[in-house]
Amino acid sequence: MALNIGDAAPDFKLNSATGDAQGEFQLSSQRGKNVVICFYALDFTPV
Repeated sequence: MALNIGDAAPDFKLNSATGDAQGEFQLSSQRGKNVVICFYALDFTPV
């Protein structure tokens, strides 16, 4: 699914690194706030 400039980001939910529910992050819970999402390609890989 492609997004255009100005489109709202689709909602998603992420679990914490430890897998507990306390560390859950849901994008929709941040509505009205600035959110920066960084993806580290090849992070934790031997490349």
